[in-house]
Amino acid sequence: MEEEIRQSWWKRNWKWALPSGGCLTILIIIAIIVITSINTLSKSTSIMAFINVVRELQSNAEVAEALGKPIEIRDETYDPEASPDHLDLEMQLDGQKADGTLIVKADKIDGKWVYTVFAITVEGTDQVIDLAKSLND
Repeated sequence: MEEEIRQSWWKRNWKWALPSGGCLTILIIIAIIVITSINTLSKSTSIMAFINVVRELQSNAEVAEALGKPIEIRDETYDPEASPDHLDLEMQLDGQKADGTLIVKADKIDGKWVYTVFAITVEGTDQVIDLAKSLND
């Protein structure tokens, strides 16, 4: 009787194991990258508060009337990673009609940004535009 030579598991199954294992490895690496990216973004949540400020600033009719459009923000000091749950800004604004100063103070409370100060002071006038109420609603 002839004795059967039994091949190893790898020799019998490499044709499906290699591509499956490779695809699984790639999927695991992609999942790790996505989770790391989400974690990094959630740590720098003050970016979302800053985006809300810029959006409100650019879309507000009273600000557009006072400063003129387009409005440019001059800032070299904003660091979103400095404090992820607190936003404290003072920026210079350049408008077509006038310049101004933007002051924002906000804190993240129970997952929601609460703006204690969000005001624009128009240079050369006594006009102060308070926008905190519009973002806190």
